[in-house]
Amino acid sequence: MAKNEIKYREIIDKTKQKWEKKSDDEKTAWSRMFRRGVERWILMWNILKRIEKEFNIDVMGIVREEIWKQSFNVGKNLAKKYKKHGVKELYDAFNAQFEGLADPIWLEFDDKVLHKWNRACPNYQHFKDLGWTDKQIKEVAPYFCLQDIGIMTGFNPKLEVFPQSRLLMLGHSHCTYRVEDHEGK
Repeated sequence: MAKNEIKYREIIDKTKQKWEKKSDDEKTAWSRMFRRGVERWILMWNILKRIEKEFNIDVMGIVREEIWKQSFNVGKNLAKKYKKHGVKELYDAFNAQFEGLADPIWLEFDDKVLHKWNRACPNYQHFKDLGWTDKQIKEVAPYFCLQDIGIMTGFNPKLEVFPQSRLLMLGHSHCTYRVEDHEGK
């Protein structure tokens, strides 16, 4: 990995420093926020699986559509706070919040590409802490992690947001994130 591929190293470093300066109470509050999200997700998932079983219908197509629609709208709302909508602004709007939690390896970050591997996932850890098995987590992963792709796509639909080829929740060593800006082409 060449140093010049990380044009915005100073932005990443400042974000990490902000995280490190947070008090233990602030870090705990962030963890609680992620845990509440996972708890709500588990409730929704259990309800959907019960509907599927009791009424013998496949609801997962609906789940995928709704997750996409909701997360895309979250990304659109994030974009309203920015004049530009490139990968640098996407990082600030979305990816930066995970910098202190995700233990990322940065492969590229410049005006055209955001590419990193996250080696930790607070959501995955909360699923484990709440008693979910690896099998249960693997079943929910494609739906749960679709939120990230939807948010980033909603932020700027002209950016190419690549599907995640690896996910911690599927048992891989990291989650992949790659976004490319082809200037609307």
